[in-house]
Amino acid sequence: MKRCLWLIGFVFLIVMSLKAQNDTVVFSAEGGFYDDVFALQLFNNNTQNHIRFTTNGNRPTAQSSLYEEPLLLDCSKYSRSEIYTILNCPEQDFFLPDSIRHCIVIRAAVFDENDSCVSQVVTNSYFISALGCDTHGLPAVSLCADSLDLFDYEIGIFVPGIHFDPLSPYLSGNYFMKGREWERLTNVEFYEIDNRGFKQQLGLRTHGKQSRWRSQKGYSLYAREEYGHKRINYKLFETTSIASFKRLALRPYMSAWNGSGCKDYICNRIVEPLDVESLSSRPCVLFINGEYWGIYYVEEKPDEHYLADHLGVDKDDVTIIKEWVETDCGDPANFDALYAWMEQADLSDDEQYAYAEAHIDISSFIDYFVFEIFVENLDWPAANLRCWQEGNGKWRWIFYDGDACLEEQGLDAFANATYVGDAIWPSSRRATLFFRRLLENDQFETDFANRFNELAITTFAYPNTKPYFDTIKAALQYEVPNQTHRFGSPSSYSSWLYYSMAVINNFLMDRPVSILASLNEFLSIEPLLINDFEIYPNPSYGEIHLRLDAEGLSAHEVGIFDMIGRKVFMMPCLLKEGRNEITFNPNLSPGVYIIKVGNHTQRIVKY
Repeated sequence: MKRCLWLIGFVFLIVMSLKAQNDTVVFSAEGGFYDDVFALQLFNNNTQNHIRFTTNGNRPTAQSSLYEEPLLLDCSKYSRSEIYTILNCPEQDFFLPDSIRHCIVIRAAVFDENDSCVSQVVTNSYFISALGCDTHGLPAVSLCADSLDLFDYEIGIFVPGIHFDPLSPYLSGNYFMKGREWERLTNVEFYEIDNRGFKQQLGLRTHGKQSRWRSQKGYSLYAREEYGHKRINYKLFETTSIASFKRLALRPYMSAWNGSGCKDYICNRIVEPLDVESLSSRPCVLFINGEYWGIYYVEEKPDEHYLADHLGVDKDDVTIIKEWVETDCGDPANFDALYAWMEQADLSDDEQYAYAEAHIDISSFIDYFVFEIFVENLDWPAANLRCWQEGNGKWRWIFYDGDACLEEQGLDAFANATYVGDAIWPSSRRATLFFRRLLENDQFETDFANRFNELAITTFAYPNTKPYFDTIKAALQYEVPNQTHRFGSPSSYSSWLYYSMAVINNFLMDRPVSILASLNEFLSIEPLLINDFEIYPNPSYGEIHLRLDAEGLSAHEVGIFDMIGRKVFMMPCLLKEGRNEITFNPNLSPGVYIIKVGNHTQRIVKY
């Protein structure tokens, strides 16, 4: 719901009475979504002082515009800085749109008779539908920071800058710099479509690996007491009860490998029920200093604060290991000792396997590897690996970064997960050691196979994953053309819809059956068959009942095809030994159809 201005006027009178003793700027309307242009008033209770303001995201100075009359929030208040034209990536990868969208940003402060600033800077961003600033139902995030902090050659964190090496264009630049020295004070506003949200000063850094050099970069947000608030206190995500965050990430649309802009989001939703730590995220539209910056995802960061918030662990007693070798926080001694032991261990011996069980959360490990293999992560396991330990507890695994998933079914995911060659990416001998050693144990292999079968026909089944695909597709579809115009990615709406999204949909549909075939081949498991099946009633007028006799616990697929061979319905099923009864309603139009039941080694067909 858009803001109602006459109500705001009433609230403003109350706010003025409460703040009369403070020397500050009061806005007649808070930031957020509005239907139409309107006149904004700025107030200060000290008549000896005056207000100065900016519209380009910079903090007001003595040289900024003097507030003398109400500000009509129309296109004349757009930033004229055109920061979108500043080179912020290797030149050959820079995309320059012919125009961009804007929100209106007003930053104001009180100055005394000597033009010294005597108040805090107050910032509000306005998204006005009548001016074309429509986020199509997505929340808006507005970042405002002094332009030198972002784009200066020496200190700007958005540009190639002084640290750029033309001989290494994709591994160098100011945007690759890390640490507190490269954190910049930024005003952050988050608005739901009904204008709920938060606004506060946060630290801003670039975030990610390859996304750092792209024109649409990843960012991290840091709450610090020195910025005003120790935490971000707002319930951002429906998928968790957590309503207070120390750090957040802004993940860019362009980080998805196939131009879909939603792989990581879908993976995060699918993995939620598994015994691994995973991240909540949601799409939004980002504006930087009033200029449109495309589709992003607000996402949790997988760090010690995340673990403390979600699991109640002591953040100061947590160790997180990245990519099997790098210490994100804590003391790596325990992990290094475990890894050295695993290098010489013989886990076919039950006593040695028991030692591994005492140090590794086997349930978490299995779920993690099953999921990474299922989604066919092309940037794993040598990259995008995080495991953690509290004190001397068991090591558990965190899933994060699904940007390279849900696409290439030609990769042998099991060979990738057990690689022993000399390459260092996407797999390596070091990255596969734990999985290879654990597979030496018969009990682990059995548990791994059983869990894979269970998840493939339940959590990973297409009827259970498709709702996540449908949800994000609906959320993005009207904003994707704006993303294309701003960054050239995806190349067009039709390529997004009919290629990028179609690839993901087909992957989710076909993967459960195909990966179980690969699992059986990898573990040399003889697939169990069904003897026959019956359909009743036949003909059917809605619900279909199948009666099947199976040799043992096994995963199969029920497929319905029309008379020209098109698949119109698919459902995976897990059969137990003996008689099985399955009931479903495919919601088909009247006609003659073919039902096929089986797996990769067997098909039984009936009409």
